[in-house]
Amino acid sequence: MPRDRKVIHEILSRRDPEGYYVIVAKKGFEKYISGNIRVIHLGDKVIIRTKSRRLAQKILNDGFRKGLIIL
Repeated sequence: MPRDRKVIHEILSRRDPEGYYVIVAKKGFEKYISGNIRVIHLGDKVIIRTKSRRLAQKILNDGFRKGLIIL
């Protein structure tokens, strides 16, 4: 689990130019998430964007637990 925490910290330490945290996951993971998010579908991947650090952390924790986060 320490590797997951390191990756979560790395993802949460930067934002895109518009101020969103960006998470790449496997298709289908977006149906497990609720809240203020933007989802972009790209083939078998989805890009999840949120401005909330707390929501991004929750998404990452759930995604790693389910094995749906793409690094």
